[in-house]
Amino acid sequence: MKKVWRVILVIVVICVAVGAVSAGVGVLTGADFARIGSVFQERIAEQYNVDLNAFIHEWIPEAADVLTEPLR
Repeated sequence: MKKVWRVILVIVVICVAVGAVSAGVGVLTGADFARIGSVFQERIAEQYNVDLNAFIHEWIPEAADVLTEPLR
């Protein structure tokens, strides 16, 4: 069982490292994270016929102000 947890931990560490490198490369090449988020929101809304902004404002009103603020 100890070996299984070690394998799982290695996989998680590799995934986090790949994600960090990907985000770093994105930042270095001038990625616009607001645009990326809006594209995903549009695709989800189109595929599942749901308005994520309305969902956030209705179910998580405390977080809605934080999530809809423009990035500086």
